[in-house]
Amino acid sequence: MRFKGYALSVKGASHEETGIVCQDSARVYIAEHFAVAAVSDGHGSEKHFRSASGSEMATRVAIRSICDFCERNNGLDGIFLDNPDNAARRIAANIICGWNSEIAAHIGLLPLTKHEREIYEKYGGIANEVMYGATLIVAGITENGCFGLQIGDGSFCALSGSDMVFPVPEDVNLVGNLTTSLCDNNAIENFRHFYREGGFSGVMLSSDGLINSFVNENDYLKFGRRVLSAVNSGMTSALGEHLKTRSRCGSRDDISVSAVTIKTDG
Repeated sequence: MRFKGYALSVKGASHEETGIVCQDSARVYIAEHFAVAAVSDGHGSEKHFRSASGSEMATRVAIRSICDFCERNNGLDGIFLDNPDNAARRIAANIICGWNSEIAAHIGLLPLTKHEREIYEKYGGIANEVMYGATLIVAGITENGCFGLQIGDGSFCALSGSDMVFPVPEDVNLVGNLTTSLCDNNAIENFRHFYREGGFSGVMLSSDGLINSFVNENDYLKFGRRVLSAVNSGMTSALGEHLKTRSRCGSRDDISVSAVTIKTDG
């Protein structure tokens, strides 16, 4: 079994023009017997003023949590086959706990600046996790199966045979610009998940800045197939500029992509 991975975040056109940092994060981890991909989109509104750090922490903690889970449980497949709902909830809870711990450490080392304090007081106080608010999509892939976890918007697509599909259940709470988030009080209840025995030949995770740059889902899925082909062939050098163009001509938002392809020898 061979895994190939790719992860990239590009600053959105609107952020380029206003000097705002990229608030997305993308990360991939390749091990011998499994791979993990993660994407997080920091919230852009005023009270989420540390969301760029929040998204970076989210992808890092998600990958660390899944690696720890693999080590403690001798892999992923057995426990997902036995009780996928319980396995997904355990991983989601571990991610939330780890993310909040990272926030506590970060804010301890970097207290609020004068400008951040003014925003904090404007809202009559803001919970620490809200300052760092972000969505999260994560995939864990082995030679026997694939699972996904998602809270908030963004897209998870996968190559199943010759078809590109959306395997993660839809979230009825995503309406307009509203999104569920790691900073929600009931975040553990808002994670959606799936497990598929047999897996996929490739998965692509992306923040909503990408899919919002396409006219329809079909065009987005065609693009996802091209990304997976590029990752599999190692021809990803032009993808960064393409994503920047997508942002300029489409959503004008930050865009993050994390992808893994799987090829069986023989």
